[in-house]
Amino acid sequence: MTTTIFSLPYLLLKQTLSLIAICSEIGRGHPNYLDSVLSYLPAVKKIIPSGFGWTLARQAYHLGAKGGLFTALYNLSRKGATPSKTELSLLDSGLRARFHNYQGIILVDHPLLAHLLAPVCKVAYIHGEIAAPKTAAVPSAWHTFVPLEYTAKLLQAFGVKPDALFITGLVIEPELLPVAESSFKIRLQRYSSKEPLTIAFFTSGAYPLPHLRAIVTAAESALNAGHRVIIFAGTNKTKAKVLPSALVFNSRQEENLKTAELFSRIDLFVAAAHERTNWAIGLGLPLFALLPHIGPFARGNFWFAYEKGVCLPLQEPKNFGSTINEHRRTGRLTQMVYSGWNQYPLNGAKSIAQFLLSQNQNPADC
Repeated sequence: MTTTIFSLPYLLLKQTLSLIAICSEIGRGHPNYLDSVLSYLPAVKKIIPSGFGWTLARQAYHLGAKGGLFTALYNLSRKGATPSKTELSLLDSGLRARFHNYQGIILVDHPLLAHLLAPVCKVAYIHGEIAAPKTAAVPSAWHTFVPLEYTAKLLQAFGVKPDALFITGLVIEPELLPVAESSFKIRLQRYSSKEPLTIAFFTSGAYPLPHLRAIVTAAESALNAGHRVIIFAGTNKTKAKVLPSALVFNSRQEENLKTAELFSRIDLFVAAAHERTNWAIGLGLPLFALLPHIGPFARGNFWFAYEKGVCLPLQEPKNFGSTINEHRRTGRLTQMVYSGWNQYPLNGAKSIAQFLLSQNQNPADC
């Protein structure tokens, strides 16, 4: 499972590949991985499926974030294996008929789309998460892109063949890559100074109520301890109203650009252990994970990052400020930064784009 490197500008000039991207628009993580790849494939058309089944799937995602019994039932429902025929029929909305025997490649961001379309056409599925529970395994997909060998082995245990897996490196937002190293160095300098630290708080796409409450409490604690706070509240202006002085955005791209602009100022961050866990693992930015874990990937992502020494749970939001001060004093934060830098390749999005473009070199495979 090695990556062949091609010149992107050369291949873009040569592009004759028939490729269509389909985006689930469920949450932030899955679509954001796809957006990152498509930033290297600007000519590729992106489709967002509609219909009753997809409306239901997106509502279930938000319902599962309400906390308590709703969250417990959502987590339980997402532990299942392959979706049933009934579930796939609800999600179909004419997609299978539209792409039946399609001769190009369909690039998807979500296992539901991969399960739906893999029987009828050549599906390339982006699995950008570190964790890989059974629900993420789609053995019938032509290729599954995974960030690490660790992730590949998890999917192999659920029946995905090794030759269908392509290890890409971490799928990090392209906007962050140019500022990653300089931010890492500046962060370490601030840790050894007496300056206040800047703590970034990020909501997830579903805005779970327990997480929102924890953000408000932990941010207040951090401010009382003398630190600076930036709250990134995603793209839902209504949900963001409960967060004081939060930054709200019109699109994921706008949020990514603002994050890149401020990245050199951020010393650690608070978020759910979803797609941004990659920042802790790859960019040397310590993560304090919001609890409870929601969805099929958060728990696995958290434990991987915790065992790597780059992530801790946010267990007592009201004492967060003093906790940060203690970790700074003992050198724990510095250890977390070093443990999360230069451990894994960061160009997963570009690697996926290069692989897809390389199919131009052998039209018989398309």
